[in-house]
Amino acid sequence: MDLKSYIIQCLKRQFGIEDFSFLEGYRFYSKGKKRVYIYNGDEDDIKEFHKGLYFGSIEKDGFRLSIEGAQIVAKYARKNIIDVDENEAKNFMKGIGIKRNVKGYVILRCKDLILGCGKGDGNYVRSFIPKDRRIFE
Repeated sequence: MDLKSYIIQCLKRQFGIEDFSFLEGYRFYSKGKKRVYIYNGDEDDIKEFHKGLYFGSIEKDGFRLSIEGAQIVAKYARKNIIDVDENEAKNFMKGIGIKRNVKGYVILRCKDLILGCGKGDGNYVRSFIPKDRRIFE
């Protein structure tokens, strides 16, 4: 199975996406720590230099979306989207987990803002906001 097919399969299973027309014309490639990038262009371009948008990571239990990946996918997701209030959103953006009874990868949303992707263990949703992108008050 090629990388794009694998990503589509994961997104379908994890977020209930049925229509993947939003990915037409885009290519995926993996580099480094199983990080997946999305770009539009020729395949030969990636051999010369690093390009594209960091879309997510291949994990042993599924596909973990980046912040930008979650923002792209959220519009088409039919499940595993969690709405949070402003206080929970601030905590999530600080890297603090949010108390929720969910398991697996989820997209967090506060009003119309997509915050990113987290992972629920049944009690808390863990924040994957990178340290250099967290907010501090």
